[in-house]
Amino acid sequence: MPFELNETQIDIKNAAREFAEKEFDMDLALTLEKEGRFPSAIHEKACRLGFIGIDYPEEYGGQNFGLFENVLITEEFTKKDSTIGIAITSSDLASSIILKHGKDYQKKKFLTPIIQGKSISTVCQLSLNENDALIHPSHTGDYEIIKAKAWAIHASIADIIGVIFERPYPQKPMALLISMDSNGVQLSNPKPLMGLKISRAYNIIFDHVHVPKDYVISCEEQEGDPLKTFRNFYLIKTSAQSLGIAQSAFDHAIKHAREREQFGKKIIQFQGIQFMLAELYTLIEAARCLLYQAAHNYDVNDRGLEKIASATKIFSTEVTVKTTIDSIQIHGGVGLMKDYSIERMLRDAKTIQNLFESNLLEKAKIASFF
Repeated sequence: MPFELNETQIDIKNAAREFAEKEFDMDLALTLEKEGRFPSAIHEKACRLGFIGIDYPEEYGGQNFGLFENVLITEEFTKKDSTIGIAITSSDLASSIILKHGKDYQKKKFLTPIIQGKSISTVCQLSLNENDALIHPSHTGDYEIIKAKAWAIHASIADIIGVIFERPYPQKPMALLISMDSNGVQLSNPKPLMGLKISRAYNIIFDHVHVPKDYVISCEEQEGDPLKTFRNFYLIKTSAQSLGIAQSAFDHAIKHAREREQFGKKIIQFQGIQFMLAELYTLIEAARCLLYQAAHNYDVNDRGLEKIASATKIFSTEVTVKTTIDSIQIHGGVGLMKDYSIERMLRDAKTIQNLFESNLLEKAKIASFF
C-alpha cells in the first residue's frame, strides 16, 4: 500500500485534529473522570460532523470511507486527550459486525441512529457449549439467552449490545443484537478499572432474554465470522487509540525537555534524554506504519489480516506504555501529577493494552499460523 496520505485523508486528519483541539479540554477530562461521566455533548457533535461512522455507506448516513480513515480520526482524538478520545471512538463498537454481516434492514435500523448520535453500541463475548444457555426456537428463528454473563464497556449508556460467540458453539458463525432495555438484561455495579474512567466496564447479566429474529445475524462459513470481524476491527482500533496516546506523550516529553533546565542547560541537550527521545520516535513511526498497513488490509479483506492485526496491537500498545513511562521519567516529579496529563495517559494506555485480549494471547494467535 502507499504510505503517503492523499489529500482527502490529510483533510480528514486535519479536521479531526481541529475538532479535538476545540472540544477536548483537560479540565473537562479530569471532571468527567472524577464523575465517571460520558461526554455526551461532544459525542453528539462528533457524530453530527461525520467523525463517527465515516466508514459507513452513504445510504446509512456515512461517507463510504474505510477503517483507514476511521483510524486517522481515532489517532487525532486520543492524541489530544486519551480519556475523552477513547470514550468517543469506542461508542460504536457493534457497527463493525453490522457493517460486515448484517442484512440491509439491520444496517438501516442500527447504523443510522448511531451516526446521528442517537444511539451508542457496545459488544460482549460469550463462550458457550452445546449444553449452555442459548436456545433456538427453530419454528420462529428467534433466540433466547437463558442464563449468561459477560462484561462490556459503555454498557450503562449503550442502546444496543452486540453479543458474539466463541466457537465451537453455536456451530455456525452468528451474533445477536440486543436492546439494552430488553426484559432480562441487567447490569452489575461498575467494575473499577485502572484507566478508562469514563468508559466504565460492567458485567451484563442475561436472564431469559428474548432476541427476535430481526436482531439475529447468522452467517454461513464462507461469509466470515462476526467474532473474527470484531476482533480484527477492535485490535486495529485499539492500536490507533494507543498510537494517539504515544504521540501525545512523546510531544509532551519534547516540549518539557526543551523548556526544563538543569545545571544551566536545557535537558534536551543531555545525551541521555536525546537517546530516549530518538528511540521513542523510532518506535512510534514503526508502530504507525504497522497500523496503517493493518487498517489497509482490513479494508481490502486481506487474508493475512488476523496476524497483522494481532502484531499491530502487540507492538503499538507496548510502544505506548513505554512512551508514557519514559515521558513521565523525562518530566520528573511533575509527570506524576494530575495537573499534567501524562499519568492519565499511562493508566489509559495500560488499560486498553489488556482490556479485550492480552498481548500474550495475541502472540499465541500469531504462532498458531506457523
